[in-house]
Amino acid sequence: MSAVAAAAMMGVCATAQAQVLVEIEGPLSAYTATTANSGTLTVMNNKISVTADTAFVSPTETRADLFAEGARNGANAVYNVTNWMRGDTFAGRTQRGLIGATVIVTGTVDPITGVITAEEVFSDVAENVILGAISANQCTNQACDAPGDYIRGNGPTGPAFVPNKDKRLPAGPITDAGLFELNLAGKSLVGTAAAPSTFGGEGYFSQTAVQVGAGSEQAVVYWAFELGENRPDLLLNPTIPEISSLRIRCTEGSRIEVRGFVHAPVNPDGTALGGNFAPGILNPTSGGQGRIRVVMNIDGVPTTFFDEDGAPPVADLPGTYGVYRLRADIDQCGTEATVFWDRGNTTTAPWATVANVPVDRLREE
Repeated sequence: MSAVAAAAMMGVCATAQAQVLVEIEGPLSAYTATTANSGTLTVMNNKISVTADTAFVSPTETRADLFAEGARNGANAVYNVTNWMRGDTFAGRTQRGLIGATVIVTGTVDPITGVITAEEVFSDVAENVILGAISANQCTNQACDAPGDYIRGNGPTGPAFVPNKDKRLPAGPITDAGLFELNLAGKSLVGTAAAPSTFGGEGYFSQTAVQVGAGSEQAVVYWAFELGENRPDLLLNPTIPEISSLRIRCTEGSRIEVRGFVHAPVNPDGTALGGNFAPGILNPTSGGQGRIRVVMNIDGVPTTFFDEDGAPPVADLPGTYGVYRLRADIDQCGTEATVFWDRGNTTTAPWATVANVPVDRLREE
């Protein structure tokens, strides 16, 4: 082979393997801005290029959405890349923005130059998770997020949980085990020895003291907090049927699986409230009634799925709650879907709907 041909072949090979998928999870030690929307991350000595096209996400927000909304931080600045990465200091932390936080970077690396380009940068600051029993709380409003509000777990010396108010990682509503939003104003969440009130909370443990009640202490600044039991006595919307979505998993060329919960209109003790959903239409009285329907846009076409076995939700405890699991064959997956709790076999006036549920898209089996 001639030198010219060899050189040409090497160029083809280099081009063919120029980009290799990369994933890096570790502490972010530095961010250097080139412009307001481009710069370099340093993660475990890896230098990673980011731009306005890089997706910056947390479990509860995205930079693209905040920027599109014109949301502003504490310095009245929009969330360009720099302000997402090293803008406001998160509550209870000492370093600005995400400096020192754990990030997960996915993207590509050029095996010749070693240049890493990020397609997505994800961070929940730190994955600190605690499960246990609620031992104290102060909730002065429905969401339990007024100044000083907190929930404490695992005894008097256990950690307090306070909601994250930063727009980059805002705390979601506190829910019961059915993922239904609660009204916690003036309520005690402490259980008894015979019937403890359990919880799961996820956030980051603060480096410095934050407000807890009338004092201050280190606490878990949470973005997700869920009670471990179904709590009809605490429901924000007890008088209407509701549906929640735990997840939608979609494997192209294989299966879609949708999981979640429903509840009928309930009294505080969990018994059915009954009554009419609409003129001439009765409310459900059990979590085991009706059927689940999923509508997902695939290439712009709304596509409907029902459970392959036609199974209704399964009544839970109390029986006014229900658990559902829809499974069906599928060729392609969309990015989000709407889940309906239908009244039997009719698609007219469903009892409840949850829209814009993200789809977890998996590779073909």
